[in-house]
Amino acid sequence: MDAASLPNMRLVRNNLPAIVTLLIVLAFGVFGGTLLTRVGYLAVPSAVGLPYGLPGLRVTPIGETSWLGTLTDALLALALVAMVALTRGGFWRTWGAFLAGAVLVDVVRAVFLAQDAGTMLGAYAGYLAGGLVTGLIWGIALGWLPALGALTRRGRSQERSTAGINSMG
Repeated sequence: MDAASLPNMRLVRNNLPAIVTLLIVLAFGVFGGTLLTRVGYLAVPSAVGLPYGLPGLRVTPIGETSWLGTLTDALLALALVAMVALTRGGFWRTWGAFLAGAVLVDVVRAVFLAQDAGTMLGAYAGYLAGGLVTGLIWGIALGWLPALGALTRRGRSQERSTAGINSMG
């Protein structure tokens, strides 16, 4: 392997959790509607107006979703990717960042949905609680995927120079 390809490999290896998170939000954007129709239990939060999953990254609205809703989902999906990308640490720290990001983006999505529906204070609180619960569920269920990507990271003390000399000192 030549020395020119090593920085590229290091870049991918150290950003693998963010890449995995990007693939997750892309999958929710592309296959989110299919997932919702195939797994009936996922329709329960959507039936009361809550987010059914993580925000999806897509270019056009699906169903009767507005362009503003699609843009909001896209920005929140990128915010989730950014939260994971900015995390430096191992498995548990990355999982925690994904979990916190999933809760944050689902609560913000719930606020958007509550505003879009024009709810009163009690229903607004219900939307917030529902966004918190769905964020926790999806963060716990999928957070291990980017966390596995964090296992491939190497800190500066673990890397070797291109000459093959251990640079721990």
